[in-house]
Amino acid sequence: MAVSVETLPTLVSDEVLIARRRERRIGFVVFTGLAVLAFVVPHEVPSWMDTGIQRWAQDRYRWSILNRESALIFRWFFNPVTDALNWSVEHAESWLLALRWPGVVAVTAAVGWRTGGVRAAIIGAAAMGGVGVIADWDLAMRTLAIMLVAVLIALLLGVPLGILAAQSDRFERVLRVVLDTAQVMPVFVYFSPLQVAFALKFAPAVMATVIYALPPAVRLTNLGLRQVPVVATEVAESFGSTKLQRLFKVQLPMARRSILLGLNQVIMMAFAIVVLAALLGTGDLGQEVLKAIQKTEVGTAFAAGMGVVLLAVALDRVTTGERPAHRLRLLNWLPRVPFRVAGAIAVGGAVATVIAARVFEWQQFPSWLTIDIAPTIDGWFDWAKNNVRKGVPVIGGTQAISDFLTTWVLDPLRDFLWWLPWLVVVVGLAFVGWLSKGWRLALTVTVCMVLIGTMGSIPGGGGRVTLWDLAMDTLSQVLVAIVLSVLIALPLGILAGRSDLVERLLRPFLDIAQVLPQFVYLIPVVFLFSIGRAAGVAACVVYAVPPCIRLTALGMREVAMPPREAAISFGATGRQEMRFVQLPLARKAILLGINQTLMMVLATVIIAALVGAGSLGLVAYEATAKPNVKLGQGVAGGLSIVLLAIMLDRITQAWGTSPDTDRRT
Repeated sequence: MAVSVETLPTLVSDEVLIARRRERRIGFVVFTGLAVLAFVVPHEVPSWMDTGIQRWAQDRYRWSILNRESALIFRWFFNPVTDALNWSVEHAESWLLALRWPGVVAVTAAVGWRTGGVRAAIIGAAAMGGVGVIADWDLAMRTLAIMLVAVLIALLLGVPLGILAAQSDRFERVLRVVLDTAQVMPVFVYFSPLQVAFALKFAPAVMATVIYALPPAVRLTNLGLRQVPVVATEVAESFGSTKLQRLFKVQLPMARRSILLGLNQVIMMAFAIVVLAALLGTGDLGQEVLKAIQKTEVGTAFAAGMGVVLLAVALDRVTTGERPAHRLRLLNWLPRVPFRVAGAIAVGGAVATVIAARVFEWQQFPSWLTIDIAPTIDGWFDWAKNNVRKGVPVIGGTQAISDFLTTWVLDPLRDFLWWLPWLVVVVGLAFVGWLSKGWRLALTVTVCMVLIGTMGSIPGGGGRVTLWDLAMDTLSQVLVAIVLSVLIALPLGILAGRSDLVERLLRPFLDIAQVLPQFVYLIPVVFLFSIGRAAGVAACVVYAVPPCIRLTALGMREVAMPPREAAISFGATGRQEMRFVQLPLARKAILLGINQTLMMVLATVIIAALVGAGSLGLVAYEATAKPNVKLGQGVAGGLSIVLLAIMLDRITQAWGTSPDTDRRT
């Protein structure tokens, strides 16, 4: 029978629909059969699946200690790199201290004036001066020295890699896998192998910071170069420019703003990690924070933490690379001097301040300018324990919330995951992967979960605890934190996407949340919650909510007006227009926000081990503190964290794709 052209699309769509229904029936049958079989196998992960990764890693660490001076890889690579990094940090610290505190503040102001104008100069100088007012100046300079060396190395590696990625699609695809892995890998995972290679102190701290901060430098350099108009490149080529001339005289100058944004993001990410790198023995402000958190000295932790935050704010303001088009109203009386003259004045003032600091021996930050806020914060902490943790009408207080979350949510979910046979969990998550994006993702999920089962067990609880059980504990915390974060972020994001007033009110809080390192969120948690898994989940929620709010609001605002106006013209109410038009069209942005929330939760749930969250984070943390006996456990725990992160990241990424175009069998 002949088929007309008009009926061909209908026949094709019917065939696709029939094929999908057939695929779904086969999938349901396969996974139902696998789930039934999974109940037959042993409940626990079989001991024969242990690959011995812990013993192998511990042996490699012992070998590195015994052969650090004799093995060629240490003599010719790791030891020279370690010495170079330690030398760089020590000299950077000595230069900062040699500038004296007025010199550092003046240089910050000069750089801010040169890059962002008067506003950036004032905010940057005020924030840098505030570091000495609140925290220990010398320790802050050590933190700044580590961060500066790490940022310089990240840029020296990231910008060339971004240039190569912009010029080669194949290289970009390969590099993307590496960068995605670095992005989803929680920070504690880096520490164990870095300790093996670079021992302790500055070198492993710098390398951990570089690994964490490198991706934005590469991605934004690549993005900036790819966004350069083709016409500009073709014009340069028509005038006989070589490839290098086009790169340095056309493409890089036009990609300047994106590259500077990459620098800013590198600095922010470096601050997020440099504090945790204090676990490697750097002896800086980060170590003060971590020691105080471990001892529940909230005031001391808050003071040192605010020092790091002010450092981050100062460098964030002076590295934005954007001079404002308008001036502060209070500064309109300033003469409108040319940009280069203003820069020369700023640099000259900084040099004069440095010379004056040297002449008058302004080395120590003046005591009359310092403020000890620790007693005040401790007083607030005591008040919070007495008035916020307990005795709050209706809800009972944060302690009641913590107890409810632990007793009725976290414990039951963890116990349920422990009760299920391990293969049932594997099959169930593989089924979710199949529903999300087909058999390939299901296979990826299966491989990740089975590999977690091969990590063995560790001593604990009077016997031995498998890494699988700890992974299920971590998974339960992650799932609860994601649900709570989304429940909080989605309504706020929707309101911000539909109301300019709400968006303006939320913007300062979201901006502040962007520059705060992860560990800072642990301090208010100690205020309000008792040490435990609920406190860790609360820290994850506070850290993970902002990106979901931003992306939800962005997705809502980017929905084109014609479909919204069409819905309104057909009599749809505001709520109906939001529900049936705006939200469906903003689906991808919202799901991307959920994916980023997941990444934030995974990054924080490991750090939450410092406030009693336990599970895999505690294993990784203990390996950093006691590498002689627990480094092998840390490697196995770190790999388990990475596998969990990859599995959850791939599933949530698949939710953001269209099933009509991206479904694969």
